[in-house]
Amino acid sequence: MVPKAWFFSSLLMVTLLVGGCSSASFVDEITFLNETEYPAHVEVSGASRRGWLNLAMAQPDEKTIVREVIDQGDVWVLRFDYAGHEEELEVKRTDLIRADWIVEVPESFGDALQRLGVEPPP
Repeated sequence: MVPKAWFFSSLLMVTLLVGGCSSASFVDEITFLNETEYPAHVEVSGASRRGWLNLAMAQPDEKTIVREVIDQGDVWVLRFDYAGHEEELEVKRTDLIRADWIVEVPESFGDALQRLGVEPPP
């Protein structure tokens, strides 16, 4: 059993850390359109690719909306992953704004999975 004092001090530390991160800016939402036959696990990073933020699982033939995404700066790198196949898409922030923050899962992502012999999920 965890002592209550430890629990509350840990909770206080997390609260302070989250509060200290308030300088981060956010994008209200980003939408992923997945017209492939495959789900795509979507992650994002900035141009440095030093850390990846898990965003969503974009399901086949669906629109997936992710709200309150940490702004990655001038260049966003989106990584799509399924069944061991990864594909990255580098997009300028200005292009995302122009597209109203709508990103299509690349058709090449689905094509590559087909070439690899990956069966679409039922």
